[in-house]
Amino acid sequence: MLMRRAFARVLQFILSLMLLLAPVLAVQSAQAQTPLPPLVFVARSRLATGDYLFPRDVGPAGHMITGITKFAPGSKLLIRDQSEQLRVLVDTARPAGDPLNPLGLRDVQSPDVSFDARRVVFAGTFGPETFRNQPNGRPAYSWRLFEIGVDGRGLRQLTRSDREITIPDGLGNAEAYAFYDDLFPAYLADGRIVFSSSRYPARSPYDGRRAFNLYIIDGDGGNMRRLTTERTAAFHPAPLPDGRIVFSRWWVNFNQPSERGIYNRIDNRAGNEIARDQSGRPIVVERRIQVTATAQPAQPPQPAAPPPTPTMRLPSFVEKIDPATGSIVRLTKTPAPPTPTPRVRPTATPVPASQGGASRTIIVEQPVTGYRLPDGTLVYSNTNATFNPARGRLADGFPIRDAPNTWHLMAVEADGSGMSRFAWTPRYPSALTNDGGLDTYNAVQPAVVQFGGELLVAYTTQRDQTMAHSTLYTGIRVARPGIENMALNTTESIAGYRWDDGTGFRPPYALAPAGLPDGRIIFSQTAAAPAPARTGVYTETRNGRTITLRLQSSSLRYELRTIYPNGAQNDSVPLPGLSDEYDAMEARPIVVRPVGDGPGMWRLPRGTPPPVSDDPLQSNVPFGLLDTSGNPAYTWSRRSIQSVELVAVRNANVYANPPLEFPFINNSPPPGSVAFADIYIDANQFGGATSRAPNPDDQARAVKWLTVPVNQDGSFIASAPADVPTFVVLRDRNGRIVRGGNRHTLSIAQGNSAGRPGQPMLCVGCHMGHASGSIVNRQLAELGWTNIAPAASIAASSSVENGSPTRINDRRGYVAAPNGTFIDRTPPWTAKGGAGQWIRLEWQFPMAILEVRLVGAEPGQEGRSDDYQVSGELRFYLRGQEVAVAARTVEAVAPLSRGGTLMRLAQPIAADRVEFTVTAVRGTQRGAPASAALSEIEVIGQGATPDALGVGR
Repeated sequence: MLMRRAFARVLQFILSLMLLLAPVLAVQSAQAQTPLPPLVFVARSRLATGDYLFPRDVGPAGHMITGITKFAPGSKLLIRDQSEQLRVLVDTARPAGDPLNPLGLRDVQSPDVSFDARRVVFAGTFGPETFRNQPNGRPAYSWRLFEIGVDGRGLRQLTRSDREITIPDGLGNAEAYAFYDDLFPAYLADGRIVFSSSRYPARSPYDGRRAFNLYIIDGDGGNMRRLTTERTAAFHPAPLPDGRIVFSRWWVNFNQPSERGIYNRIDNRAGNEIARDQSGRPIVVERRIQVTATAQPAQPPQPAAPPPTPTMRLPSFVEKIDPATGSIVRLTKTPAPPTPTPRVRPTATPVPASQGGASRTIIVEQPVTGYRLPDGTLVYSNTNATFNPARGRLADGFPIRDAPNTWHLMAVEADGSGMSRFAWTPRYPSALTNDGGLDTYNAVQPAVVQFGGELLVAYTTQRDQTMAHSTLYTGIRVARPGIENMALNTTESIAGYRWDDGTGFRPPYALAPAGLPDGRIIFSQTAAAPAPARTGVYTETRNGRTITLRLQSSSLRYELRTIYPNGAQNDSVPLPGLSDEYDAMEARPIVVRPVGDGPGMWRLPRGTPPPVSDDPLQSNVPFGLLDTSGNPAYTWSRRSIQSVELVAVRNANVYANPPLEFPFINNSPPPGSVAFADIYIDANQFGGATSRAPNPDDQARAVKWLTVPVNQDGSFIASAPADVPTFVVLRDRNGRIVRGGNRHTLSIAQGNSAGRPGQPMLCVGCHMGHASGSIVNRQLAELGWTNIAPAASIAASSSVENGSPTRINDRRGYVAAPNGTFIDRTPPWTAKGGAGQWIRLEWQFPMAILEVRLVGAEPGQEGRSDDYQVSGELRFYLRGQEVAVAARTVEAVAPLSRGGTLMRLAQPIAADRVEFTVTAVRGTQRGAPASAALSEIEVIGQGATPDALGVGR
């Protein structure tokens, strides 16, 4: 009877649980059964050419960097209707004049659907051609834009091979800049089309590929305007609901700062001087080497002899942390220099010689060598990988940070103004507290997704930071826009390659996301069942010459799938009748997107870019400048310095620091350390499109435009040529680059952004440029006020081992994320007692102080009770005398999660010392009476100039 009652209770519980779960299951079932809208997509032929730099890459054509140069003849543009039936719009396997290929296209890619869901724009090519019809020349495909109705009617060409420019003389220039491609078109809400194109002639500093920029045309293909001026790439534009355009920007700037100038890839050369740090210690890199002991045949007993000499087998590479810069480097088989002798450090127990043939691993510490520039900068030798940026150290051993080479998600207005970061996409929480340049992890192909009432962006990611070597190894991640959501974006891929699954570079791989009306994401992913790897040949006769291309494919085949942004319901999209000879790629929903200012509507884009010529001879650079070697630069330009259109470059305060809520951004230089700002321009120089040229385009140093003084409050105003990539280097009064300080690197703003004619480039701070989007209290910063605490020296009455006084001004601490978690858990300054303990910030010269924010230790963390609280007295001093009118009693110091405790002064005061003395500590720590602790003291101030002391907030 008891067992029967127990069974009944269990059965009743199960039935109740089923009733509770039924609505959830019904919702999930409804989601799974939601019919897809009609789709347009590309059936891309898996047989494609290889990339000209990486010919063995067999990833899909049309994606990232290696994929855009691939040609996949016979591809199709298809529609999948709501009944899951496929209909062909364009079939490039058919001959020219066929109803499904009236224009004779040979390949298609990157479709998009108009806002009224009636038209499809896409990129197509008529096939390969070579420079001047050379029989063995590198094939080019001259992709252009086309449009067709969703009903299959009205196919027309929108962009043509009509560029009329003059290419300056230079070795290889004529061929390198003869061809260009129009790719990745997207409709805007007003009917215009934005797309990426290499019409503007420039070459990437990384690998010499053609640069891509954004262009806008009217719906009929007319009124073409260039939107951006990039040295590397602006890809994958897409409209945002607010009227702006989101795109992926390949940010590369290999111009590195030297003591008094800059250097670049052209400075990669051999050198024998050993690199040393600021303490004079040699800089070494570690190489992992496998050592095999030579086998010894059996011998009669002999007197003891030295052990046999090991033979070394080096692996192809090993990735290690480079002590010189803290970056991960791939070490290749490079013999160590003869001096000094490498020190060998065993990592395993040595194998006795009698065990012949056994191996062990050792680590060889090899010194880094280089050569000196005339200004004393040591440039590391890099003769084995000259396509990478030159690296080095300043004359005093200060390390030069690695040059930027990564991808950002950016947004820009339709008139080319207001370019700024759109979303931060770090993969790991470590990027939230370390300004190492990897606050974004390789984000391309952005797609807007509306999910749960929230605007999200899905994008393609890849482990390779440059995304330039393969179109494999990709995954789909999701991010929230805005720097305030950076901590929420350290999430794993929801599909495709996963960073932490431990399986290495293995499929599935996923790419090319697009948003669906119900909040799902449609994308392409490798199918579970492989298809046969194949090879083939494509032959075409043009202008009397036959071009023969080798084609190849991997065993991977891509299919369409859908998934929710939270990773739920990764479902396959049936494509009945599609042969496994094709990859299903770049699907877009055919749905109406309402245009207007109401809820759920898409706003019209703002403005039209001013006309800018793509002709180098008409470009906005003058012929009167000298390069860093003293030779004339831009000699081909027809513009004088007087006729150059200028843009104002204004930095309101180079000393401005980010708020405590952004711990990942390094500090700006200390107040008073900057005297001059060097303005450099980095327009393509057309010195030659081959490494054999004396000054190759992709290796040349940028050209200094001018030097301007920086005011005492950190402000400067300069000019620069409009529509020319520009960056800034800050120098001290001796002309040396500004370095050092608390959490500060070298003062160079390498954004390489271009300003539009008549539109000023406004910056604040050194690490908060106009394109970064990290400016918060701009009004205060533009008046010269910023957090000057990082420039102060620190002293304290006492501190525990893990609570150094330097924690008080490192802009680190328990920093909360929007979801309530902590993106930083740096311990606070902790004294060895309570009441009577003190901590002091002191500057070398008087400062004008406007306000102080005290940040307490976080209650509930590190064993502190929830009622933990510190009280005290805040006092100010000038030349040893207290500024009594500014003293404040602090009843309770709040933690950063509650905004800290802000002490505002009635008017700015002059002080060179701020001191906080603890009067009481409330609460416990691990059950014992708690000691005094403070996380941060933020002091808003600037140099004590008459203007600063006479102007309040």
